[in-house]
Amino acid sequence: MAKGTGAVVAVAVVVLGGGFVRAQTTDEPEPCADTQRLGDTNKCWAREAERANEEMRQVYLTALEKLPRKSAENLKKAQKLWLDFRDAHTATLLGDENALTSGPEYAVCLSILRWRLARERTAELKRLLQPDDESMCPL
Repeated sequence: MAKGTGAVVAVAVVVLGGGFVRAQTTDEPEPCADTQRLGDTNKCWAREAERANEEMRQVYLTALEKLPRKSAENLKKAQKLWLDFRDAHTATLLGDENALTSGPEYAVCLSILRWRLARERTAELKRLLQPDDESMCPL
């Protein structure tokens, strides 16, 4: 991960007392830390995942406008592939063999995972808008 991006370093999904699912990050506060009931936690994470997805979409649209035509065409292809990756990756992590798929925590885990992936993708898209950023080519 590029230095200085402020991106989430790691998110671990853990089950806390009462069956609540939380995301633990190493460099930022948890957005849904104040929720007490699973239903509230679920709503909070769903809202945070939607916010992260909307931020990603806005940065993507900005990049399309600012990039040269050929680069914008490539970004459109890359974004479609990334969305396919996100869905397959999520299905892999929370698929049939995961005990959470049948429990009430599944929706929370799905939202946490989508939140994390959207934030990581947003950071990647932002780097496209900073071509002098050494993270584009670390050599």
